[in-house]
Amino acid sequence: MATALRIWHAALLGAALLATACDPGPKGRAPRLEDAKALQKVVSDVEQVNKLLADYEGALGKVKADYVPTADQRKMLLSLWAPYLDHMRALHSYQFKFLQGWKQAGSTDKQIFALTAGVTALAAQTSTNLRFLRAFGRLDQFKAILNDPDPEYGVGANEYDAMLVRMAKPQTRMLLQVGVEAMQRRAAAMRAGKEKEHIAFTVLADKALAHAQKAEEEFNRQAIQVMMQGFATVLGNQFDQWSGALITDIAEWLGDTRLRATGKALISQAQIDWLTTQAQPGDVIVERRNWYLSNLGLPGFWPHAAFYAGSPQEIAAALDGDAGVKAAFGDKGLTGYLEKTFPDHWKEYASAAHDGKPHRVIEAISEGVSMASLHESCAADYVGVMRPRLSKVEKARAIVSAFSNLGKPYDFDFDFLTESTLVCSEVVYVAYRPEKGVMTGLTLPLEEVMGRKTLPPTNLVELFDTQFGKPEQQMDFVAFLDGREASGTAVVATEADLRASWRRPKWDLSQQ
Repeated sequence: MATALRIWHAALLGAALLATACDPGPKGRAPRLEDAKALQKVVSDVEQVNKLLADYEGALGKVKADYVPTADQRKMLLSLWAPYLDHMRALHSYQFKFLQGWKQAGSTDKQIFALTAGVTALAAQTSTNLRFLRAFGRLDQFKAILNDPDPEYGVGANEYDAMLVRMAKPQTRMLLQVGVEAMQRRAAAMRAGKEKEHIAFTVLADKALAHAQKAEEEFNRQAIQVMMQGFATVLGNQFDQWSGALITDIAEWLGDTRLRATGKALISQAQIDWLTTQAQPGDVIVERRNWYLSNLGLPGFWPHAAFYAGSPQEIAAALDGDAGVKAAFGDKGLTGYLEKTFPDHWKEYASAAHDGKPHRVIEAISEGVSMASLHESCAADYVGVMRPRLSKVEKARAIVSAFSNLGKPYDFDFDFLTESTLVCSEVVYVAYRPEKGVMTGLTLPLEEVMGRKTLPPTNLVELFDTQFGKPEQQMDFVAFLDGREASGTAVVATEADLRASWRRPKWDLSQQ
């Protein structure tokens, strides 16, 4: 308890010092236009959470103190809480990256952009965290769910209490006020600019002001309550030993090293060469890149899925000669059908990918549904491959479906009820969707994440694991390249390793 009190008192005494974090720091960085757009997206997602919270709060107002939440209610709450925490980590990363040392970001414009990005991230975090506290603060049974660790959802222990203590610290409010004031003094020059960067960061400045105003209203409404709850929480826990307190460490590491998709992957080129000898047309791929913001929003260890169509030569060798494929697609087989039905896509697919290697993969990335070589797609830290237990003609139909979706935009709303845009796992879901009398396909249950029906890629591995060895098993093991952060390499792992991988924590510092 003495340690906890020292931490609490240090927080109070350090308020004035920490509130000067807007002053020049050691790592001034200039945000780019892409950063502004990415931050706008994260903040928009957080604003969607605010709308969902309003619905929760209305229902929670009728809940009695002795009410026991059901298992379905717990799962529904975690489906909101886990992606929300991801977005808070992202916002904290932007704050850490740009707010500290913003005066060292370069030119006057770049300084203003850095300050605006950092303040926006801080304001959105603060206003929504306080909104969460208001919604759940009076109900211990729901706070218990939010504090309970759940590796499947990537939720650590005492995450809610960690958020409560952070909001209870006086420097949180002071830093936001100082940051907003500094931004407003410099915003006129930014608003007067006509470049794309000026426009994009002006949009962020408006969002920052809106969230700062909401945060101030929440502070005025519940500041004493939050501070007292935070004080009681610190007294009741050894806060410095909480695994939930690692959120900050993770976010700072994200912000400092691997926020962008660059750097050396743990899987080697030679290992991907080997993978091309194992995969077959129609296989399902899951991928993970440690500590990337592309991991946000979906629960679980595996954040990306891709469809292995195979090279044109592999498609021809595996499928063109099959009697069922010829009956469905003509005497020239699947490759002849693809060339006739999708001439432009097939011409591009039959040519070399950007890295000079054959196209083999169809996947949804931020640029949309695209084709890639296996080396491009699997430049990752972990890759698993599974094979549907389906006939060749069904796999051929899946490949046709994947080709039909090439060029569609990426679905940033993660909404499986629409197909004009697709998210990564939706390419697999749609390709293998059962169709009576035509396609047995794969039965892939959807779940609700942030209010939308979707298929988290990690669920593909969970399904493989839970169905394994049973009559309903739908996929077989092909390969698993398992990253090792400590050595900076990956190893060829086993079927059992892949089956267990979906249970790994989403943000696991041991992976470093």
